Amino acid sequence: MRTGHCLCGAISYRFRAAPGPVILCHCEHCQRHSGAAFSVNVLVPRDSLDITGTPRTYRTVGTENGNQRDRLFCGDCGTPIFTILHERPELVIVKAGTLDDPSGLEPAAEVWWRRAQDWINPDPDRPRFDGDAKTEE
Repeated sequence: MRTGHCLCGAISYRFRAAPGPVILCHCEHCQRHSGAAFSVNVLVPRDSLDITGTPRTYRTVGTENGNQRDRLFCGDCGTPIFTILHERPELVIVKAGTLDDPSGLEPAAEVWWRRAQDWINPDPDRPRFDGDAKTEE
């Protein structure tokens, strides 16, 4: 079981399933939402997630692919906590920085690499996708 919470503690969560892949996302929305060069995302089965508190939701639509995202955050401290992909409703993305113990998580891939900041050096051993990994073969 993994647990986590926002900065102020108003929203907390736990999930019972083993964490899925960790994906670094360089898309423009993730950069803005995280306030960083990329977002560190842990894919988790949605039915294994229990949330305490009520996060606020902001919906975005991808400028390149048109996919809707619900970005859940704490309404008190503003911490981004989850993202829900409308095309994959069985999953929830947990923002790795909100985990109580993020140890043992290693990024498996990077998506939207074409939007990466030019000062980010690629890891030659990590797969990179110019867009979403699922849309590339």
